[in-house]
Amino acid sequence: MPTPTPTLTTDDVTTPAAARKEQAVGRRPRAPEGGRTGELSSRIARRAAEAHAGQPLDRLLAEGLPGNELTTLLLHCLRQRALRRSFAEVLDHAERAPMTHASAADARRIHAFDAAAYAAAAGFEAVDLAPVGPLGATACAGVEPNNVLATVRFAEVAADPTTGLALHAARRRRESRGGEPLRLCASQRVLRMQPTKHPGFTPHFRLFALVTAARSPGRSEDDACERRALLEHLVVWADLIRALPAAGFRAAGLRVVLSDTAVVRACLGARGLDADALAQRAKAHEPGSSEAALREACVDLPRDAADYVGAVRSLGLGPEPVARAERWAAEVGEPLARARPEVEIVYDLARLQGLGYYAGPFVQLVVRRDDGLELPLGDGGAVPWLGALLSNRRERMVATGIGTEMVVKQFDRSAARAGEARPTPRAGEARPEEPTP
Repeated sequence: MPTPTPTLTTDDVTTPAAARKEQAVGRRPRAPEGGRTGELSSRIARRAAEAHAGQPLDRLLAEGLPGNELTTLLLHCLRQRALRRSFAEVLDHAERAPMTHASAADARRIHAFDAAAYAAAAGFEAVDLAPVGPLGATACAGVEPNNVLATVRFAEVAADPTTGLALHAARRRRESRGGEPLRLCASQRVLRMQPTKHPGFTPHFRLFALVTAARSPGRSEDDACERRALLEHLVVWADLIRALPAAGFRAAGLRVVLSDTAVVRACLGARGLDADALAQRAKAHEPGSSEAALREACVDLPRDAADYVGAVRSLGLGPEPVARAERWAAEVGEPLARARPEVEIVYDLARLQGLGYYAGPFVQLVVRRDDGLELPLGDGGAVPWLGALLSNRRERMVATGIGTEMVVKQFDRSAARAGEARPTPRAGEARPEEPTP
């Protein structure tokens, strides 16, 4: 076999020969002095010290420096640190940082699930999203910035495919000045930084998401536009669950839990409770937190009502919540029952998970395994992001998703035959794979 001809790479240009030689033998390379970034960083640091004398360093970095100067300075500092690291230090860091570990799920089984999901979503345009988005994208969506991984170059690692799909939809709709509704789907590996000690929960995992972006004809049609989109999504998820056994997964049924943020808030408010305060205690990465918050608040509202209208009317909340429940049942629940009679449909009048994230209709997808175990593997609902991005409230968006990773880990028939040990969560617990970070 001939010896390959050496080629010059970007690393060869930026890394001095002496450092490359030390790296090759596993020794810690010496960081080079000077260089273009070093000169720029020194100039920026001197100018900042003169212009912002006495200002706290954290405030200077967060507010005082222009973005391009901050990026240059941080890039230089991190480059210097990177060049001082040895292979042993890199390996030690990798062992201590779960976000750098490969997934425990079989990649072929993940692709098998994705194939079934794309087939079920044949009416949705498939999008291969970028692994990063603009800095602040998830913060605009109401997510704590510490829960995402920001980069030095004013970007952030994807934490939810619906954020990327929202930006993609906004650009498309701006170019077309409205037009027909966009129906998009995507499979994406995401990273979330919330600490969790629950067995089986990992910082990064794969999600499959659906997004519909449409312009409502008028204010009176906003909610109806969202309910139509949600019904389309639920039919796709029902078809996917029905197709999973043929793909080698132990899915035996789907329960759709329907809720409305306005009705839930009305129910909690009628009992003198602060809905937003309760919602803040319901965290996707802390299983059981929603149930604990409701127990402590002594909330006894129906969580799995079959008759939505009757349940809302029995609470004496007034005509508007009852009217919303009637529209829900007529435009989502009843059509779904006719189209996919195998799906169990219930209504939750006290759902906290996602209450501060969605605006209007929101749902939970509970998948039943062939041994009877039920796991909430997905959720979704209406979000106001598209209207905010395009400065047009008539632009409506519905997003739903399911945790690919947990389906593979908990429902893969081949893994069950092999007798692999899998973490088995308690029924009714929320999963971190839900779209809400």
